[in-house]
Amino acid sequence: MFLEVQETVRFLSTFMYGRIPRSRVKSFCAHLSSLLSEAIDEKKAVERFDLIVFADGQSDETIVQAARRAYVHLTELQECMNNGLIMEIMDGRVRALTPFSAQIVFPKSVNPMDCGKVS
Repeated sequence: MFLEVQETVRFLSTFMYGRIPRSRVKSFCAHLSSLLSEAIDEKKAVERFDLIVFADGQSDETIVQAARRAYVHLTELQECMNNGLIMEIMDGRVRALTPFSAQIVFPKSVNPMDCGKVS
């Protein structure tokens, strides 16, 4: 699930750029990627991994550890994120869930007008 982890981290970084110094965003992303990969690998045959980014004032321990290692204050990070944001990571698919919506992060949707075209 390497691609899924990378897409999750990339998606979350978009909330942080411009609000947190770039060097700390990059550090957070590197640590989060590593910690997520470890957490998913520990579960062996995981079908779905839910990452609570920020919901009801709480964040998953993976987020907390990545922030701590990157010297990003958790409150600073949470201010960048939507309240109620949960990432649903599955083999071949990543969704961002909020109380009011669900967005497919990976794979990117295919334009139906491109179907059947030969390059």
